[in-house]
Amino acid sequence: MHAVILAAGEGSRMGEHTEDVPKAFMEVGGRTLYEYQREAIDPHVEDVTVALGYRHEKVLDRVHTAQAVVVEAWDEYDNAESLYRALEGIDDDVLVLNGDVVVTPEAVASVRRRYRDLEGESVVVHLPGIQTEHTAIRLDERSRVTDYGEITGFRHAGMGVLDREHIDAAAAHLRRNRGGWYPSMYLTVPTRGVEIPESDHVEINRPRDRRAAKGRLPLG
Repeated sequence: MHAVILAAGEGSRMGEHTEDVPKAFMEVGGRTLYEYQREAIDPHVEDVTVALGYRHEKVLDRVHTAQAVVVEAWDEYDNAESLYRALEGIDDDVLVLNGDVVVTPEAVASVRRRYRDLEGESVVVHLPGIQTEHTAIRLDERSRVTDYGEITGFRHAGMGVLDREHIDAAAAHLRRNRGGWYPSMYLTVPTRGVEIPESDHVEINRPRDRRAAKGRLPLG
């Protein structure tokens, strides 16, 4: 399995914490989000690609154990472009992880097991409960994805697995929607929702999230 970490954005809502580095490389509790992410995913993947853009020159030396893809026009697009660029040349199942999300190794392991059980379907990870505050996915009675966006539904957990047989279709969709959000690709390929506990997940969008995360990281 090949992991892709999407870390091209500025994270402008974080203020001083991302003045000099991408959000994935800001420190929380003495370590960067990227370090927490690698600790969680490395036991479960063979290769890692990091999509960089904003302030990439400040952090390239920190990703020497991963492949780096630099999205030069990162501020002209959204994360669909980052994933599209990262997928080029990958011929493997792809674990996709947002740069501002940290999960436990146990969550990665459980998602990977569920993905293998489905045999040929991609998966998108969500948190329990229906909500309206964050971007969400809707599922049918068989847990297949039917809608995604700023809708009422399960909160997208910023992680998923794209089946290697779906890469071409997903890349074509991302290329057509370079200015949008990449999870819309899950509507174009057979995808099931997989739930993880909130205790296995941290997402940092605002300074208050960072303050709350200090008491939780490392997870587990």
